[in-house]
Amino acid sequence: MALTERFSHVIFLRRKNITMLNINEVMKMDETYRKFFMAMTQFHKLKLGDLFPDMTKMDCMTLMTIAHFYKEEEEQKKINTSKLAERMHAKQSAISRTLKKLEEKGLIERTIDKEDRRNTYVEMTDKGRQAVAENKKKVNEVFEAVFSKMEKKDIEQLAAYLDRIYQLTRQEIEIRTKQEENETKTEAADTAE
Repeated sequence: MALTERFSHVIFLRRKNITMLNINEVMKMDETYRKFFMAMTQFHKLKLGDLFPDMTKMDCMTLMTIAHFYKEEEEQKKINTSKLAERMHAKQSAISRTLKKLEEKGLIERTIDKEDRRNTYVEMTDKGRQAVAENKKKVNEVFEAVFSKMEKKDIEQLAAYLDRIYQLTRQEIEIRTKQEENETKTEAADTAE
């Protein structure tokens, strides 16, 4: 994956998790943590969507998720709408509305499973694949222009730091989740006695 493509994914994927803290929590943070948090959250202020005036952010994210699925599952040409909603961490109803708009624009086609009518599948059309290619090209051009103004080693170092912070944060969340589960089990056992 090209470095520019990698950073465009970081911006889209991490924005949701980063903005979960409210501004009062940010102001209480240690100065170093606050600077880091503010640096990361400012990316969501970028209006990359302005590059795609005929699509909403949800339209773009849905198309990109379908395209990413195609890359992972080369033999698959369709994705189940439930699986799509799960991958996007979105409600089925929101996905359905977005898919309806994308279908009306001719970017995707939906089909209902003949054997199990509860399952609906999505397939990207040629027009949809073209839109994804154009969107990726626009984003890559922006980041190539940005990165051309920076030293390659600085960008690589930043990517390494962000990956390390992500891994450490994920581990810390897992530790705390397990601790909380154990505390809940202990409290339940104490209550049962």
